[in-house]
Amino acid sequence: MLKEGPKNIDEIKDELDVSASALMPQIKKLLKWDLLIYDSDEDIYMLSDMGSLLIEKIADFLNIADIYVENRKYWKIRDLSEIPSHIRKSMGNLVHSELLEANRDCLFEFPPTFVQNVLDSKYVMMVSSTFQPQTVNIFSKLLRNNSKVSWVFTAQILDKYLEDFPDQFNNFLTHENMDIYVSSGHIGPLAMVVTDRFMGMWLFDKNRRFDGTTLINYEESALNWGRELFTYYSQISNRVYIDPETRKMKITGMTSKNQKDSDPDLCRFSLF
Repeated sequence: MLKEGPKNIDEIKDELDVSASALMPQIKKLLKWDLLIYDSDEDIYMLSDMGSLLIEKIADFLNIADIYVENRKYWKIRDLSEIPSHIRKSMGNLVHSELLEANRDCLFEFPPTFVQNVLDSKYVMMVSSTFQPQTVNIFSKLLRNNSKVSWVFTAQILDKYLEDFPDQFNNFLTHENMDIYVSSGHIGPLAMVVTDRFMGMWLFDKNRRFDGTTLINYEESALNWGRELFTYYSQISNRVYIDPETRKMKITGMTSKNQKDSDPDLCRFSLF
């Protein structure tokens, strides 16, 4: 932005789309570090030589500061260490997030606003590290509405879904609008959903506890962030599918020696 020339404070706020309360502390730091120069006669700011080398990172820096200012009580206790580092660095894209408080009697149920947004979506991508029975009903409705669903979850909960929801899961595995991936590794967020409408996420606190708070965001920058996180986990996971010839469940990347097949008609899968 300032590469184009000096600007006053109002022009800087408008172009970065940040509040004055978030911007001014950072401006003061940049002046102190000689990255910006202030012309008091013209009331404008301009880049120093060193500042011109760093300007591309300022917007990200301010956005990260902004998300913290917006929801400081939430972010200060969240465990962000398990979000992949290259994606964590761009968390400023989650600016303008909203927080939905959970019903204390059902912490692991999605809030109604979250559910309705998912059901109104044309496509849904989800990563999850916890068993959430509500997800099965939601995805079944989406498929009936001809929406597209992609789902990544950990290997530890695969058998639980297959045992508790055999008919629904068999339909998932054979439905042309659904892709399922299983991760043998760890998934950082408890759950993250991104659709064509919004992005939502559950995170542990720093004591590895979950308080039921759902973060949601409707900004395009947040949707792009969520898609990047989903892509990361899907690319390091293996797709689960039904072999059309044998009618057995298969997992890509697993050899026949390590993979146990089961009859999908019985829907009793045990992979480990």
